[in-house]
Amino acid sequence: MPETKYEYYAALAERTARQLTETLDNWTTFLDTTARLYKYPYHEQLMIYAQRPDATACADYDTWSKTMRRYIRRGTKGIALIDNDSDAPKLKYVYDLADTGTRQNSRPVNLWQMEQEHMDSVFYTLDQNYGVTDISLHNVFEEIAANLADEFWDNHRRDIISIVDDSFLEEYTDDTIGVRFREAVTVSTAYTLMVRCGMENPFTHEDFLPVFEFNTPDTIAALGTAVSEISEQILRDIEITIKIYEKERTQEHEERTDLHEGGRIRISEPDLTESSAADLGQVREDAPGISAEPPSDPVQPADSVGEAALTSDRDRGNSEPETGTDDGRDGESKRNDGRNEVGEPDAVGTDDEQSEITGGRSDPDRTDLQLNEPIPFSRGNQLSLFDLIPSEAKHIESIDKAESELKTPFAFSFSQEEIDTVLRFGSNTDDHRKRIVAEFMKQKSLDENADFLKQMYHGGNGFIIENRNICAWYADVGIHLVQGRAAKY
Repeated sequence: MPETKYEYYAALAERTARQLTETLDNWTTFLDTTARLYKYPYHEQLMIYAQRPDATACADYDTWSKTMRRYIRRGTKGIALIDNDSDAPKLKYVYDLADTGTRQNSRPVNLWQMEQEHMDSVFYTLDQNYGVTDISLHNVFEEIAANLADEFWDNHRRDIISIVDDSFLEEYTDDTIGVRFREAVTVSTAYTLMVRCGMENPFTHEDFLPVFEFNTPDTIAALGTAVSEISEQILRDIEITIKIYEKERTQEHEERTDLHEGGRIRISEPDLTESSAADLGQVREDAPGISAEPPSDPVQPADSVGEAALTSDRDRGNSEPETGTDDGRDGESKRNDGRNEVGEPDAVGTDDEQSEITGGRSDPDRTDLQLNEPIPFSRGNQLSLFDLIPSEAKHIESIDKAESELKTPFAFSFSQEEIDTVLRFGSNTDDHRKRIVAEFMKQKSLDENADFLKQMYHGGNGFIIENRNICAWYADVGIHLVQGRAAKY
């Protein structure tokens, strides 16, 4: 019996996890990916690494399309993430920045970078939040990572000790396991922070030796979860500090310019961009924008993927189509540790790297065939089911239409109830709703789904809805929907 897509990606996750700590290059390459996508939880970072290790900023379809006003390139293959938060495990998809195209009104994706001019502000923030005793940023990162690794171990000691069977940690005493865990977390977290801040790696192979003793999916998941959560907490603080610095510098420049040119200082208008943007870098959308407290105990019984089951506040949606089209979704899910944040659409998740897509971690992403808002149609115009699965041009056109908000006069428009009635009851195919649901559950390509819908809807139909005659004719080019008693012509 052929495996399902979920089974395929679950096996990919377990296989990739086992390979992470086989070599230093595998582990540091994984950390390079997590450094860019630090707002995603470990198990989603693992999936992105397995499929697109070079990803820079990921978000779901809606974040890219609606928040960032960018389109997903035709033929793009989405990055599958495993969602175990619902009753039935399923897949959801996100797309990397490189998978998107821009239009005239697209929002810029600004990934923050650590510069020398930011140092004083960053040092001040780290000192205020964590207390630091060194003046070298390399040493400061190690110091903070070590302190937070101790804290993580204290909070999850029993859970970690309970999952060391069959790993190289199995023969150690509890105290030695704690030492190895804190050492592995400290060096891995410090490395991640330095990579994201553009600093050179000062560590040697010997520094990473404790990492290689975590060689089972469960122990690797415990290690990866600790590194992911600690890195995210610190990098969010740095991100916010840099954004505030850049915002204040821009305002000062504008005030000086206004004073020089006009003789008076202009009152700056409130900047809504950051607060409304989502975090793309890790399109952990809040997906489409959801934020949740990280679980108090991230190390839980291993799931079918072989990693510790973790709670994620990112995208919790239904599975999405794998290929980019108007039905795709963008994903970022991100985690929220309760700290104040600046909005985040940099790369798609916020000004930082996820267009709030994401802050917390995501919105429901669904491939349901439905119209969420009434769509006006003039007499003789057509409603095409197949336009719900658009090309790049159609995707761009739909974004433009949404922005224009032009409305057709009410006398020639159709209500949501009328449109839904036609779609639900007027296909002329027996049990068409059950058949459509069953077909879509097979997760076939968008083109295959479009061909199937053309077979389901054929002929013509008439309805009386609230004393109004509505006629529909299912043509090759779509559905003709008009008022009256004839629709074919």
